[in-house]
Amino acid sequence: MATRIGSETARRLKTSADPGWPLRTGPAAGLFQCAMKYVVAASIVLQVVAIGIQTKPSNLLTCIRRPSWLLRIVVAMYVAVPLLAIVLAKTSGAADRMKGAMLIMAVAAVAPLLPRKLLKIGVDAGFAESLAAVTMLLAIPLVPITATALGMLFGRTVVVPPSAVANTLAQTFLVPLVVGMALKAVLGSRSIRVGELAGMAGTALLTIVMVLVCIAQRDTIFPLVWRSLPVLILYACGSLLVGHVIGGPDPGERTALAVAAVTRHPGLAILIASTSAPQAAFLPAIIVVVVCSAVIAVPYTLWRKHALSRQAKPPIEARVTAR
Repeated sequence: MATRIGSETARRLKTSADPGWPLRTGPAAGLFQCAMKYVVAASIVLQVVAIGIQTKPSNLLTCIRRPSWLLRIVVAMYVAVPLLAIVLAKTSGAADRMKGAMLIMAVAAVAPLLPRKLLKIGVDAGFAESLAAVTMLLAIPLVPITATALGMLFGRTVVVPPSAVANTLAQTFLVPLVVGMALKAVLGSRSIRVGELAGMAGTALLTIVMVLVCIAQRDTIFPLVWRSLPVLILYACGSLLVGHVIGGPDPGERTALAVAAVTRHPGLAILIASTSAPQAAFLPAIIVVVVCSAVIAVPYTLWRKHALSRQAKPPIEARVTAR
């Protein structure tokens, strides 16, 4: 876990004996948790390969050419959202395990599937691809710093080596992205179908994982959702608001940063959690945060998709004049 909500919370997590929040244990449960972790990673890899097939190398430099946007990304994703999570963790009555998962997810500020989400909304492809790449690069130094700072704030020593972060991101983002771009160069137009199949396979795997985990950990997940739903709504809405406000005046860019602020990397979150507590103690809660954040963000994405589509269409008077 990246933080601690008091010594009592740490004791509960260490023993996985949080009364009222049962967690299935034993060799079979451990094997299930391990398998789920790798299947989640595989689903992300497949979807990033699909993104890589659609990516132009020149697009990756869009945000890097604008230092002011790098600052916006850092402030929104690595300062404002973690601060929001801290406030909610200290003031809400959510389950301790859910508070920990929320803090962990706030630190895991990388969005490997961001381009796919943003393209569906109508954000410029070049900007979406560049934003995902920049968050990956920034995460290598900033995730360890943020995790350590949160740990100190809650009186706990947390060490997340930059090399471990880099390795996780290389396996689940950089390498699959390069593979997708290579497939596009080799296969040409035929790569489009490969990308579609990879994207569908990744989505199907992730859906299966979510369903299986919900079934296997139903005694933990459903009480967590019921007790923690208000704080999860505040966390997701607050993250969207942070990105929307800091994103600046451009409608597409502020939409992109809002979605990036509420989107996190579950594999990286599991890595952070494993530094000071068993992964099994947090996997159900992490999945709850991922799913609830995605569901809560749906109204915002629909609103922004409608707004961007209206902006893209010329006014009726202009279309009549053009004729």
